[in-house]
Amino acid sequence: MGRKILRTRFSPPDQDGAVLLILVVLLVITMSGALMTALSLNNNKLDKSFVNAKALAQAKVALIAHARLSDPLKTLPPAGLQQRYLPCPDLDGDGVEESPCGVGDVAGWLPWQTLGIKPLRDASGNCLRYYIGGPYKLGALLPPLITALPIASFVIRDDAGGVVSNDAVAVIFAPNEPIAGQTRDIAPGITTECGSTVIAAPINQNSNLLDSIGGINNATPPQFVTAPKQIGPTTNFNDTMVWIDRSEL
Repeated sequence: MGRKILRTRFSPPDQDGAVLLILVVLLVITMSGALMTALSLNNNKLDKSFVNAKALAQAKVALIAHARLSDPLKTLPPAGLQQRYLPCPDLDGDGVEESPCGVGDVAGWLPWQTLGIKPLRDASGNCLRYYIGGPYKLGALLPPLITALPIASFVIRDDAGGVVSNDAVAVIFAPNEPIAGQTRDIAPGITTECGSTVIAAPINQNSNLLDSIGGINNATPPQFVTAPKQIGPTTNFNDTMVWIDRSEL
């Protein structure tokens, strides 16, 4: 009697199910990649905000310290240091203030050497810009006495035009990356730490460093505008700023 061979039929794999599984895996991978990209971009924005905030805070502290120690009379206690002069700006980017600098409001690079600190830079590698009101410079018509500090020169507004401060005596900016229409060439001068040896070079000009929004241009005082929360500014405005009020001197 011959042996019977048992034959078993196997069903072919469910191709539809396999395709669905592959699609799910691909979808998960795609979504994970998109999520990681979004997180990376967000972290990059936060990193830039931190770099800018740190540099601006260091500049503000250094300027206030300078003002509190700048009394040319150097009077002794109990009178103490009674005057609150702030340094002139640096116009060519070498870190040294250009003094004297007249009696009006003036802008330039933060004079880091005069302040005794390292050159402070924003997240894009640019040095900080600095505005000083005329009444707080050496050579002012009246000394800025702590008992009668002069009226502040600058007004800070938000992008909707609301007043954030009307008592600012100095303003410090992180210019960040150039926006459309801005050029930051060194020529015809030679590169300095922050700018160019020729003061008229594009890199040294406010119009090529600072932006406008809401009808206010940060390149032209006495009014300045700060972006909402100074996080995620628009593509045509990326200034970040701090200021010094009279009460902080």
